[in-house]
Amino acid sequence: MQSLTRFSIIGIPATIGIGIAWVGNRIIKNEKGLKDRELELKFQLNNKFH
Repeated sequence: MQSLTRFSIIGIPATIGIGIAWVGNRIIKNEKGLKDRELELKFQLNNKFH
């Protein structure tokens, strides 16, 4: 019973924290990829009109 309580006290918040960190990391990576794609599209548009 003590091991279950210890897991509940330590394991559950740690799992939630890792999940939040993973989501934050994915958002940052996606944002960087979108920014790169936006610059690429702007570059292509500028070349098309010049």
